[in-house]
Amino acid sequence: MVCAVLEPPAGLKHGLPATSASEPELILAFAPDRAALGRVAARALDLYGVGGRLWFAYPKKTGPVRSDLDREHGWEPLTQAGLLPVTQVALDATWSALRFRLREEIPTLARKA
Repeated sequence: MVCAVLEPPAGLKHGLPATSASEPELILAFAPDRAALGRVAARALDLYGVGGRLWFAYPKKTGPVRSDLDREHGWEPLTQAGLLPVTQVALDATWSALRFRLREEIPTLARKA
């Protein structure tokens, strides 16, 4: 699987493979806050292909990094592009990640409006 990791925090940069893929199958973009999300979202969306895996990592509320992002708030650059969060995972003690998919790629929307 070809992956692209965008804006990893300094502690994670070591050991990550460098990629120059123009069409990665998986994109993991790190956004410590809304301002960073605004910057990295455009790059991630340019790489995202239909059916691809698009994840955005953000700081946990209980972690050491303060943020104005959380699971429910701050994702307007993605939702305005037609993407919705579908899965959440914990990456480590500091970072969580949300997977986003295009609305039309989601077979059944189970969330309440």
